[in-house]
Amino acid sequence: MTPDASLTPATPACPPAGVGERPHLLLLGGVPGAGKSTLIRQVAERNPAVHTLDPETSARWLAARAPRIPYRLYRPVVHLWHALATLVLVLLGPTRERRTILVHDPATRARRRALLGRIARARGWRTSLVMIDVPRAVAIDGQQARGRMVRSTSFDRHWHRWTDDQPRLVGVAAFGGTDGPWDRVHVVDRARAGGRLETLLVA
Repeated sequence: MTPDASLTPATPACPPAGVGERPHLLLLGGVPGAGKSTLIRQVAERNPAVHTLDPETSARWLAARAPRIPYRLYRPVVHLWHALATLVLVLLGPTRERRTILVHDPATRARRRALLGRIARARGWRTSLVMIDVPRAVAIDGQQARGRMVRSTSFDRHWHRWTDDQPRLVGVAAFGGTDGPWDRVHVVDRARAGGRLETLLVA
């Protein structure tokens, strides 16, 4: 795990999100169990103007209507729906009512991450990538706490992709650089992730 690797000095108070700036797409990444859904839920409660996209929302909706069906059976539907909803919203582009989008995605697949960033830029979004960096054991504990474990083979793939990509992204974040179509990259631990998102939402 790394400490907050984005070394940008604290910014002064800014106007509400979207005022005087290009509309903002924030991609919140991290391996399963890193705490993305919890953080997005907290952000949504405090910032109702921010449009959030999280597969947990669809999963809870389906679970409430089909409580006897195991999640593993409809998990592919949840993730496909989330991917399609994200793509449609990004392609529709920003509007007066939708100037900030916060999207949940592991973001461990570099090509998929880059493709979403390119589409977003083409549609007029400002792009930020925020990766939550946690130790493997913490991520597994996070899955257990939510009562739903990712298959070990799937988690291993996420973990290896992330650990391969992490040193480069940490370096990019430390020097305030870009990563392909992503205007800014932030690598933060779980404790600092909420504060960093709140800063970005008014930047």
